Amino acid sequence: MPAISVIIPCYRSSATLARCLDALSRQTFGDFEVILVDSTPGDDAVLRIANQFPGVRSLHSPFRLTAHEARNVGAGLASGELLVFTDPDMTADPRWLELLVSAHRDGRTVVAGGVGCPRGYWSRSVHFVKYGWWLPGGELSARPQLASGNFSLGRTLFRDAGGFPSRYWAGDTELSERLSGMGHVLWLLPAAMTTHLDVAGPREFLRERFERGYDFGRARLGRQGWPRSVCVVRLLAMPAIPAVMLARSGRYAAQSRQLPAWAASLPVVLAGLLSWSLGEARAHWEGVWRQ
Repeated sequence: MPAISVIIPCYRSSATLARCLDALSRQTFGDFEVILVDSTPGDDAVLRIANQFPGVRSLHSPFRLTAHEARNVGAGLASGELLVFTDPDMTADPRWLELLVSAHRDGRTVVAGGVGCPRGYWSRSVHFVKYGWWLPGGELSARPQLASGNFSLGRTLFRDAGGFPSRYWAGDTELSERLSGMGHVLWLLPAAMTTHLDVAGPREFLRERFERGYDFGRARLGRQGWPRSVCVVRLLAMPAIPAVMLARSGRYAAQSRQLPAWAASLPVVLAGLLSWSLGEARAHWEGVWRQ
């Protein structure tokens, strides 16, 4: 039985999957399995790519799964005691698994790694919006939430926490909150790095930020059960949200020694944060009228 199960959700992922699996084949820590859970309709491209890499297990779902649903299915198939989640558009540094395992052996129960991006102004700017909380560079530190694209915890703990909420894009945020509520510190180890390959164009980027903000707002309303008065207050406070998020993003960029690049990306960063805030505001507006 392997020590680690690396779980990768796939949906129309053939453009980047081979590079992802090739990077995993070069890991300095070798005691792991890879589980792909694919729900691409009528396409066996993921299976054909997986067959090129020994030790990779592939499951094809006959119906569409969200990324979090696929992660939960993969966790149910896992043999390893440590679950490590990544995405098919990520490539891992050679020491990625070695560093994550070392952090867990030091007694840390929930660990995520840093997420880097390819070069280029647009790629870097989008990256500061999507992964600005989890940049490479800097020291091991605690974070309020972790991203599912580079995330590890024990199989038993994952089960006890209930896995990822399948209905939310913001499921990694909710799982982070559950783990924190159970008394676990969420650690970011920037040196355990993956690189994000796939970068959306401007329209797709802004739409995705809006939808994620909306989903985050709906998820939080569902968890908190806020009355209408609180929804109104939150809605009125929405104009301040981009400024709060921008300040946090800048602080993490400074800790990662990437502040100059972050400052140069500010127009894109602000546009992404504003789009997120509009999505979250819509969720709170619906919360007001539903009640």
